[in-house]
Amino acid sequence: MSNIISDDAAEKLLASINIPSRPSILVEIQREKNKKDPDIRIIVQIISKDIALTAALLKTANSPFFGLRKKAESVQQAAMSMGFDNVVSIVDGIALKSAMSLKEAKLERFWDSAEKVAIVAAYLSKILPDIPKEEAYMFGLFRDCGIPIMMQKFPDYKQTLLKADSGPKSSFTRVEDEIHSTNHATLGYLLAKSWSLPSSICLAILNHHDLSILHAHDDFSSEARNLIAIARVAEYLCDVRQLRDDRDWKEVSSQVLSYLGITAGEFEDIKEEVFHYQETV
Repeated sequence: MSNIISDDAAEKLLASINIPSRPSILVEIQREKNKKDPDIRIIVQIISKDIALTAALLKTANSPFFGLRKKAESVQQAAMSMGFDNVVSIVDGIALKSAMSLKEAKLERFWDSAEKVAIVAAYLSKILPDIPKEEAYMFGLFRDCGIPIMMQKFPDYKQTLLKADSGPKSSFTRVEDEIHSTNHATLGYLLAKSWSLPSSICLAILNHHDLSILHAHDDFSSEARNLIAIARVAEYLCDVRQLRDDRDWKEVSSQVLSYLGITAGEFEDIKEEVFHYQETV
């Protein structure tokens, strides 16, 4: 059964917790994108005005995982090579990182990990059907975006993280709820909704710690299920590559791979391919 947040509950949370507002540059992009006949040239101009944003976009776009045939030297070249939606997704992710950088918390490793998962998820979307690359990438970045908000709201949240990390991933949000009466998945969901992200990404953020949802017989969004599954695979591959222990993978792997229609042999091939590209990043 999927998690659902009522409008009243959302309003109470938003009143008590500071959810970063969507950066003005994203509002400009969304305004043009929502037009009946959006002009990609205008969006390119909006992005290009921000030098730091442009540099970060090109760095990500030129990653081997995005597989551009020719290195992009400008926002326009990136848009032409990888598509309008992919560029906007990358910009959303960069803006998220900028909006949520907290001086009192060292989050470099957090964002580095999130970006690695996002890039691998985007790469996996080329292999697995029905999962748009731009949504896989965006979900990888936004999936745990509630964690910096929790850090900002609760001074003792680092201790909560240590406790939650010591148990199975499925109980992570339960530990947060017991200590803080809310959790990072809920706050990430509220941020995603306030930033007008696709509903499938919002739902996936809210439910990403509940893998039982992959095989639940309800009307939960198949797009959100796909995102949860592919990001879980990407997280495992990143952990293995960086010699981190993914304690839950043995328990959940058959469930996730079965949902995605991947055999054990096929997964070994996928793992080898991803590791090959990670070596070039």
